[in-house]
Formats: sequence, C-alpha cells, structure tokens
Amino acid sequence: MRFLTFFLLLCFHFLSSQNYSYNTISEELLKNANAVVRLDQMSVVVKARDLMVVSSKRIITVLNEKGDRYVHAYAFYDKSDKISILTAKIYNNQGEEINKFKKKDFFDQSAVSGGTLYSDSRMLFMRYTPTEYPYTVEFTKEYTTPNTAFVPSWNIIDGYRISVEKSSFTFINQSGIAFRRKESNLELYSVEINTTASRANYEGSNLRALKREPLSPSFNEFSPTVKIALDKFHLEGVDGTAKTWKEFGKWIYDELLTGLDVLNPQTIEQVQNLVKGVDDPMEKIKRVYNFVQDNTRYISVQLGIGGWMPISASEVDRVKYGDCKGLTNYTMALLKSVGIDSYYTVVYAGSQKRDFDPDFPIMQGNHAFLNIPLEKENDIWLECTSQITPVNHLGTFTDNRNVLKVTPSGGEIVKTKAYLDEENYQLTKAEYFTDIGGAINGRISILSKGIQYNQKYRQPSKSKVEQEEYYKEYWGYVNNLSLSKIDFKNNKENIVFEEELEITAENYLSRTEEKFLFAPNISNRNLAIPERCRNRKRDLVIFRGYLDEDEFTIHLPENFKPETLIKPINLETKFGDYQVVLKEKAPGVLQYKRKLLIKSGRYAKEDYESYRNFRKKIARYDNSRIVLTKI
Repeated sequence: MRFLTFFLLLCFHFLSSQNYSYNTISEELLKNANAVVRLDQMSVVVKARDLMVVSSKRIITVLNEKGDRYVHAYAFYDKSDKISILTAKIYNNQGEEINKFKKKDFFDQSAVSGGTLYSDSRMLFMRYTPTEYPYTVEFTKEYTTPNTAFVPSWNIIDGYRISVEKSSFTFINQSGIAFRRKESNLELYSVEINTTASRANYEGSNLRALKREPLSPSFNEFSPTVKIALDKFHLEGVDGTAKTWKEFGKWIYDELLTGLDVLNPQTIEQVQNLVKGVDDPMEKIKRVYNFVQDNTRYISVQLGIGGWMPISASEVDRVKYGDCKGLTNYTMALLKSVGIDSYYTVVYAGSQKRDFDPDFPIMQGNHAFLNIPLEKENDIWLECTSQITPVNHLGTFTDNRNVLKVTPSGGEIVKTKAYLDEENYQLTKAEYFTDIGGAINGRISILSKGIQYNQKYRQPSKSKVEQEEYYKEYWGYVNNLSLSKIDFKNNKENIVFEEELEITAENYLSRTEEKFLFAPNISNRNLAIPERCRNRKRDLVIFRGYLDEDEFTIHLPENFKPETLIKPINLETKFGDYQVVLKEKAPGVLQYKRKLLIKSGRYAKEDYESYRNFRKKIARYDNSRIVLTKI
C-alpha cells in the first residue's frame, strides 16, 4: 500500500508538472505571444439581490517581461466585499512549483491613487519578481459581495499578444431576478455557448495571440466579450432597477443625487450677486464656472455608495474640495441657484475613446461632468474638476463619445461634442534670420484651437525647464536649439492658445565649400510614418483629424541665393491634403507656405498602405533641403 500510495503521488506530481510545463504549449499559441493563459475559469453565482459569490482560477505562463502585467494576481475589497480564498503558486518552465503565497502573504494597499483624500477601497496583490522566464502563475480567489450592480463581465482575451489555451465563464442566477446578457464577437472565435433561463456558460479554447496593428479600431470593438446585468440590483445598502437607461438614470437621480444640492444662503447670495444684471445664460454659466474654479480644488473621495454618490454641495462649499462627482453636483447646485438647468453626466473618460452601450443598461463609467442644454446653442459641457479648462472645452478626455445624462425624469444616452478636423487647428507664423556661420535665429508665433489647444493649454503651469524640454522635443530635428523667450496667452473666452517664442540654433545650415544645404521647413515638420503592416486584418481608423497652416519668412545669409526652389507640391487624397509653396519674396528673402489637413474617419484595411505612402511623402517633403550658393 505504501508503494502504491507513493506511485499515485508521483503520478499526480508528474501530471501536474506536465500541465504547467512550458514545453506543453503548442507552437501556434506561442507565436507572437508575450504570455499564454493556460486556464481562465470564472464562476459567478447570484444567490439573492444582495448576495453574489465570485470564484476564479487563472493559470498563466509568462514568456517575457511584457507579459508580467497580465498575471492579474490581485483582489479588491472594502467593508462590503469579503475575500474568502486567495492563493497563488509559482512554477518554473518545467512546471515545478518554486513558490507559494497564502492570503496573509499578499500585499495590502489602497485601491486608489495617492490623489485620494480618503477611501474604503483596498486591494491585495502578489509581489513577485521573476528571476527567469518563462514562469507560470496559478492564482485562485473567491469573494462574496452584496453589490450585484457590478456582475463581472467575461473577456476571453486580455489584450494584444496574449494567447489562450482555455477560458470559461459560468453565470448562475439563483435569485429569480430577470437578467440580461450581451454577447459580442463570439462568432469570430468559435466560443461554445450553453444557456438556460437561470444559467449561462461560455467556453473558448486555443485562441491565438493577436498582433497590434497601427491605427486600428479599439480592442473592445473586435475582442470577444460577454456582459451580464440584473434588472434589479443592490449597491451598498440601496436597491436599484435598470431595465432601461431611462430607468437607470432615474435611479441615479433619486437615490444618489436628490437632496445633495442644498447650499447655504450666504453662498447662494454670493453667486446671485455675481450674475446680477446679466441676462445672457452663457455669461451666467461662465461666471459660475469661474467661481467654482477659483474656489475649489479636485481631491478624490472614494466613499458613499460604492464611490458613486457625490458628497453634498454644502460639504464641498464648506471644505472647498471634492472629486468629480462632488464638484459636478456642486456646480449643478450653483447654476440652479441662478436659474440655469444642468445635468449630472456619467462618462468613460480617457484619451482612448470608450462609449456607453445604448442597447445595454449597466452600471459603468469612471468620471462625472456637467451637461447644460441651451436653446440657441448646442449643449454646453463643463469639466468641473479642472481649475484651468475653459467653458465647453472637452479635449481628448471626454470628446465624441456616448455618455449617460441624468435628469429628474430619467437617464438619456447622448453624444458629447466631436471636434471637426478643421477645428483642431494650428497656425504657425515665423520670421527667421540666417548668418554666414550657418546659425539661425527666429521669432515664432503659434496659434492653436480644438484638440491642438488641448495639447498645449497646460504649458503655463509647467516649470521653465519643462517648457524648454517640451520645445526641444517638439523640434527634435533641430540640433543645438536654445530658447531665449517663451510667452503664452491663454484666451479662455475663445478657447485659443498662443505661443510667442524666440529661438537660436547653431549650425542649422550645413556648409559644403561655397554652398549651404538648408531645410526651409524650420518649425513644423511632420516626420511620423506609420509602421509597415503586412497582411493587415483590421480597418484603418484615424480617430482625430487636424489642420496645420504654416507661413515662414526666411532671410538668407548675406550674398547667398537659392540655386533652385522646391517645386510647388499639392497632394490630394481621401486621407487629407498637403500643399507646399516656396518662393522668393525679395532678393535674399524666401517665403515658405505649407498646409496639412489630416481627415478623421474609418477606411478599409486595404487603404492602409496608401495612407502610409501619403505620410511618407509628407515626411520626405517636410524634410526637403535646397542648396544656397554664393552670389
């Protein structure tokens, strides 16, 4: 019996080692991969409106440093969520166990950033530094929560260059509450689906790693996902209903916002005096918004109903700070006191555009800001967390995406402002003087609007050193650059940013015997060329277009003239237009004019090489040189 027991244990160890061994991964899953998910298994059981149990096991073989971020060995918790199981094991490339972590070995820290004043959200995470690759992590966790507003979704693929041996997701509904599910892109990945009235099960296997393609649609658009939501849910002691966005918005208004707009009489009087005698609603909005910017600051406060309920307007008024929720609610209350209706709005904020799904109401979003409908104008938007952002400027943080506007009568999916290509405008004017030693000095004026404004209007708050580093990187093709003047003018009224600069650069002109080589595009070369992409699989997407116009007056070195001028260039494509004209304005004086329009849009994958060729031509012409010869 002792021999048989030893033999069975040996066989079990052998089988376990084989399962986790790097050598058992197929070549097709290793191709293009930074990590291979051996098993990703999740089970979600809703036992009641206020009780959900989530258990999971994840086994991943990390092939290199880039794959480390996909281990996901962490668990969030707070006063409501209780972690019952949390373990991890580490295996070497032969599948031999080399380390083990119990719950007490996980590192405990706040789940939010250092800019948060206080929060009850925390996380446990595994601290492990690999000594060699590949290695494998087996991570198991289980937690119980009363918050059924957030049913975990299933994302079979974590990201680019991650392949999957097997992934499964099971949702079991024991509560009797109706639930909804939305499946996206499963047909592209041969996912097995088994569903009943109270259960849904999904399994996928042998999914090869996807390579990132430049200028492609967002990953969420083509990755396989399953979202599930209960029609009736619970969130931190409050029951909710969300079969429609209207119903869901009504719940937010009634349960999270109502009663939090009370202000003390002194503040109301102060704000009403600010707009006394003003009839124009837009002017009232600006004055109230300036009051908020001048008297409050942003500090994250992750308490309340799961971090979703704002602190009251009276509390923000007292302490002079708040998070996005609190400051948005405070601004809404101030506007109400002067007769302006506005609406608390929830958004997925960030430079990578992410939309609310109009067809699938579910608790989501990561930011709040304010919507103000005006009769004679389009909707006005206020970013209440910023002390410098102008009225109705969104930038890349919240532009052109579906958001949830919350009104007293319910929620409504609306789209935020989308900037037209020509609105993202930059005009550069400059006068340059060159000398016989090859140096150049010049005065440059740059005017920016739209998204190009957004990229620059924070510059005045940076240090002089940071500002100089910015321009040296912006003009990275100019060696030995120094800046003797940097001035800014931020016109928040018209949302225009102006830069006034004076620069010098030694040896800008290259001398060869009695001639100079000279590049007339001194201030705005667009040298970026999208990388080559063979056998492209996905559409070409240009998310934001822009328009650049440049006009330079260039004084040549004394007694030098151009041998020849650049011939006029005029490129017209579906992706944009490019024009350059260089002419002799007077003896020894050149005038350089350039215009570049890049058009936003979605194009067929077959268009990618044409677009790349367009950008190659722009880079080549922007880098063009002429020969100056002695008179």
